Amino acid sequence: MFSVRMRASRDNNHISGAELLVPEQEISASVMSLMGRAMSHQRGKPDNLNISIEEINVDINKITSLPLKLLVSDNVEGSKKAAKHILRALRIPQFCIEKAFSLLEMGPANGKSMRGAIVMDMQGNRLEPDKQKGIRASRIDITEEASLELANSLSDKGLSPYYIQIKEALVLASKVASLKGTIAELCWSDDPYYTTGYVASKKMGYVRIPHLKNAGEHQGGRVFFVDDIDLTDYIYEMQRSPVLVNRFAGLHEFPDLSNDITGE
Repeated sequence: MFSVRMRASRDNNHISGAELLVPEQEISASVMSLMGRAMSHQRGKPDNLNISIEEINVDINKITSLPLKLLVSDNVEGSKKAAKHILRALRIPQFCIEKAFSLLEMGPANGKSMRGAIVMDMQGNRLEPDKQKGIRASRIDITEEASLELANSLSDKGLSPYYIQIKEALVLASKVASLKGTIAELCWSDDPYYTTGYVASKKMGYVRIPHLKNAGEHQGGRVFFVDDIDLTDYIYEMQRSPVLVNRFAGLHEFPDLSNDITGE
């Protein structure tokens, strides 16, 4: 198997990124697909496009995705309140939650979004070595079978137009949640055209939250809330250990937060 990764930017600003785990005979098709995606992104054409191909010489960890839960909200204030409520239920300290939101709202890299994630411990400390880039969850993909299950579930809910965004976010969040020491993840996109985000955890699953920011806002990113980790090992597993989602855990509606907030 090979890891095929794409990163596209313009004027040193991130436009798009994606990655796949594919057999050797699918490398060429995968490269063309990722290039086409980069060159047709609604955020504009990149002036810098990188494609990397790396052979995977270790066992690939096969996991079941987090269950996908759809939270109902129609405004930014309610969505942020709900996300904070979920994080508190996961026992993330309030000051950590507020710091995480402030960083993503203002831009954690001197007012700009980071390519990777913030890593925050339960004392509110940022642990990522590079505060401009963060750390990335990499070498991830989903099988065709699990992907089809997800696509069918989304179609039933009228969410097919967001299949790509949901699929890639769910796969990433599932890897993050599977790592020892991860308590939760908070994320919303830096894409000004996409305002949906999520809170994810092993305990509660992937909770998709619409309207976590206003349309047109460029700030976004992700925060990994962690506890009792060896940072070197954690970063290595996040960035180097290959993970393939081979089963979709299902989709559930989440309209009444009070009935599902404990995850029990």
